[in-house]
Amino acid sequence: MNKIKIHLVDDQSLIRQGMRSLLQLTQNISVTGESSSGNAFLQLLSQKSVDADIVLLDMRMEDGSGLDVLNAPIAHQSQIKFLILTTFNENNFLLGGMEAGASGYLLKDVSLEELVDAIERVQAGEIVLQNELTQQLLKAKRQPVKTHMPLLTDREIDILKLMVSGLSNKEIAAKIFKAEGTVRNHVSNILSKLEVRDRTQAILKTLEMGLLNQD
Repeated sequence: MNKIKIHLVDDQSLIRQGMRSLLQLTQNISVTGESSSGNAFLQLLSQKSVDADIVLLDMRMEDGSGLDVLNAPIAHQSQIKFLILTTFNENNFLLGGMEAGASGYLLKDVSLEELVDAIERVQAGEIVLQNELTQQLLKAKRQPVKTHMPLLTDREIDILKLMVSGLSNKEIAAKIFKAEGTVRNHVSNILSKLEVRDRTQAILKTLEMGLLNQD
């Protein structure tokens, strides 16, 4: 079994060292490189010196932020996936990062088990959204976009909430005691009503429109 190759991008050497040490304890993950800033990473990428499947990306760095990396054309052209590691006070960074194509976000103080699970899910093509951060975004004082509000059924709203929490179709099916195919059909209907093409865009539009803020 090929190990998942990870590149660390963080301007705090202690965090990089800690993550490297922890990830070295795992069976199927290998840390193949690290960069001390966004610009340093982009330079390596331009030199074709990055050998990684997934980048664990800090967002707030002085010499090239995580957003700078995610918005760089060379990053879009690569096959690398990006998983944001962040702190609680970065709502704009989180939304901007997801809009720029990140595969998800986690708090920096997650457990090793949670981090490994997120890496494996991202490698499998899933979007990983840590629930605490998603709830933070939902509660943030954002001005809802003034647009036509889609008419979702109660079941679709329930499923949308679980999507926003980062659950896969299989996990949603287990939560609501329905077949995975049934959930898949509901998700397709939700995407159609929201006029988006994938789950990431659906989640972003939900947050932007404040669809789940009517509690």
